[in-house]
Amino acid sequence: MITVVGSYNRDIIIKVDEFPNSGETIFAKEILHSHGGKGSNQAVSASRLGSNVRLIAAVGDDDLGREAIKFWKEEKIDISKIKTKKNSKTGTAYILVNKRGDTMIIVNRGANFELSEEDIDDADGILLTQMEIREKVVKKALQSFNGLKILNPAPAIIKDISILNLVDILTPNEIEFKELTNADDIEYGLEILLKKVKMAVIITLGERGALIATKQKRILIPAPKVKPVDTTGAGDVFNAALAHYLEKNEDLETSVQFANKIASYSVTTFGAIGPRLEEVKKILEESENEK
Repeated sequence: MITVVGSYNRDIIIKVDEFPNSGETIFAKEILHSHGGKGSNQAVSASRLGSNVRLIAAVGDDDLGREAIKFWKEEKIDISKIKTKKNSKTGTAYILVNKRGDTMIIVNRGANFELSEEDIDDADGILLTQMEIREKVVKKALQSFNGLKILNPAPAIIKDISILNLVDILTPNEIEFKELTNADDIEYGLEILLKKVKMAVIITLGERGALIATKQKRILIPAPKVKPVDTTGAGDVFNAALAHYLEKNEDLETSVQFANKIASYSVTTFGAIGPRLEEVKKILEESENEK
């Protein structure tokens, strides 16, 4: 079982040719609405790959919240720990996507910010959590969980850095890595984080793949070359796939290899949620043959 503790947002995706400069007005080419939020994205993406997933998250008592719960049921997510917060609005995210697939995102946390420490319980298996909810709730989840604990530090705004001492695997992207370490030198930054994190730091590098760092070694796992149309949620898909393969008892390097391939596939389509298993069956079979 994978337990995801995190956020849900209704994504409002605004497609533009180029991002606006300060003070500039531009026209949208298209506006799309979809399900999002790092917690939801990761939970649904892992479920689509075949994992049993439980989501601990909060929505408002509004139409968006009810639609989210219906969506999770359709995606075979265990919603027994979903909290509906009265007199609260469901979180929303406004996502600008340019013609190269680059993104800029603004999040209104809404009910996500009302998920509380009392909403967390203990469990076994794999925990996957992020930083779009209150920091104290993330810490409570990491303290309470008995299995493998993965923290995707996004956004990388962590006031209580002791949280990292509770983490087995930390998965920042390059920007988050620099924010966490305040280091331009990657090796120096890794040494800082590996003094805290128990098992590994995995830096996601976009089209260049992912760097696995443990106390013993550094390994760069390349990503397939693809033509991206929307990079929204690529990190969420990577984390979901990583958790999925670790749950299947694959080793860390193999799990990252699979996660790279699935995340790369995901950026060739619009939306922040990963592919279904049948969509990437051929890719995974090729990976199996490479092992």
